[in-house]
Amino acid sequence: MANRFFIILLSHLVSVELYSTNLFDDQNTIPVAGEVFVLSSTYDGENIYLSWEIKDGYYMYLKSIELKNNNELISYNIFDSKIELHEDEFFGETQILKKKFNIKADLNYILNLSDVFIYYQGCSESGFCYPLQKNKLF
Repeated sequence: MANRFFIILLSHLVSVELYSTNLFDDQNTIPVAGEVFVLSSTYDGENIYLSWEIKDGYYMYLKSIELKNNNELISYNIFDSKIELHEDEFFGETQILKKKFNIKADLNYILNLSDVFIYYQGCSESGFCYPLQKNKLF
């Protein structure tokens, strides 16, 4: 009888431990950068239009955004975007982007579009920062 009681008590404690572990894992899951900073692009044969939808509670660093062709910077124009100042514990006062970010770049002079990459970095408002992201555009 005591053995049955001990087995029931032990199995109850194990099941409670497993449930609490699963409960906390679900709440502490960090989404991948592509789910937080959703990048889309359109190319019209001359210009590339890049757009990020930034999930609530996250932001991107303006200074981290680089468009490159074989490690050579490609200039771009920002449109329909709101840039905010943010006090960052590592970078000091810096410019960030929330909600959405849109840029346009002329790629008409680039011969091999498969060498074009976009780089960006962002963080959650709770303090988690993603590593620098690198996406091939074509």
